[in-house]
Amino acid sequence: MRLRLTSLPERGKLGQAAGSGASYPSRARAAIAVIFFADGAIFGSWVSRVPAIEDHIHARTGPLGLALLGIAVGALLSRQAAGQLVVRAGSRVITRIGIASCCVTLPLPALAANVTVLGLALVGFGAALGILDVAMNVNGVAVQGQLGRPVMSSFHGIYSVGGLVGSLAGGRAAAAGVSPFLHFLLVGIVLGCLCLLTSSWLLSSPTDVAQQADSVRGWAKLPRQYRLALFLLGLVGLCSMVGEGATGDWGAIYLHSNLGTSLSFASSGFAAYSLAMATGRLLGDRLVARWGGLQVIMRSAAFAGTGFALALLIGSPVAAICGFTVLGLGLSTLIPVTFSTAGRLGAEVAGPAITVVSSIAVIGSLAGPPVVGYAAEIVGLPAALGLVSFLAFVAAGLVWAVKPMREPASVEKRAVASAL
Repeated sequence: MRLRLTSLPERGKLGQAAGSGASYPSRARAAIAVIFFADGAIFGSWVSRVPAIEDHIHARTGPLGLALLGIAVGALLSRQAAGQLVVRAGSRVITRIGIASCCVTLPLPALAANVTVLGLALVGFGAALGILDVAMNVNGVAVQGQLGRPVMSSFHGIYSVGGLVGSLAGGRAAAAGVSPFLHFLLVGIVLGCLCLLTSSWLLSSPTDVAQQADSVRGWAKLPRQYRLALFLLGLVGLCSMVGEGATGDWGAIYLHSNLGTSLSFASSGFAAYSLAMATGRLLGDRLVARWGGLQVIMRSAAFAGTGFALALLIGSPVAAICGFTVLGLGLSTLIPVTFSTAGRLGAEVAGPAITVVSSIAVIGSLAGPPVVGYAAEIVGLPAALGLVSFLAFVAAGLVWAVKPMREPASVEKRAVASAL
């Protein structure tokens, strides 16, 4: 899943939204859903053309992994600025700026002549993604507050659907011989126009700076064992983000360079992963209601690690597609359940609690691509991707150490059931 921040609270009573029809929550929900879809489609489009860009600049796996790190670095650097911008201008304005920036910067990596220029272009692209990520999640939380029922999981599922559509379209473009630059340019124009037409329906509300300050002060009063639990939850998120980053950056290359598939078929790996991720997220709330959050993390992470490891051992294109599907299903619930559990532990300081967890988790997207890339230089890409399976098992084991969350399953099930 590309990472979703929800730690910036907005006022419970939203100001009148600027723009025709923006005061209606149903229209606002549709508008932010379009933004989530476009974000996923943009990232899916990029991932589907990584092998073509790799062939164009003739990069080795190690330097390419370092260049791919540019997306995570740019996103990490822009997140703090995005938070301040949302506080000053409101999530509606910054969401529109963020999606426009993504559409503009998407074609830049296709113009790179070498791996260094590619890395710089990806820093800019990642910065745009980071700004959009913060702003659209804040706006999504505001929409959820207006509707009075949980909808954030569905937004994340729509993001995954966008990733599926983007990767499939990228595969078709590769099969048709369309250059990455022309492909990215068309994607930016189409999605940019679509978001421009619907973004006037977005809710417009300033964030409550005083509430943020109170939450930060409250975070310092949390008991030590709760802080430790949040740290461990962050490590669970980190393990999940390594898997997501490795799939996005190396999945298509593994299929094309190691298994000998065509460029168009290579994009099917991320497409299968995105479809499975979307399905898992749409079903995730019901799984939590049935088993409880901790059990969902343990079972799904172990399922992901086992299935992906078997696919790597078999080493065929069909097995690889099945492996990416299992990985998407297994990892789909880790970030949503981890964030919701952190919010439940934090209670009245849920925002800072989620911020702590997300800040640790994002290290996975930073470290994952270059670690896999340089490991591939030594042991080969298939073995390097085995790190994803190993960390999935680590995530399954970490939840046992989260002592403060071990409440009776019936309590958690009742809480989730009442929210559904």
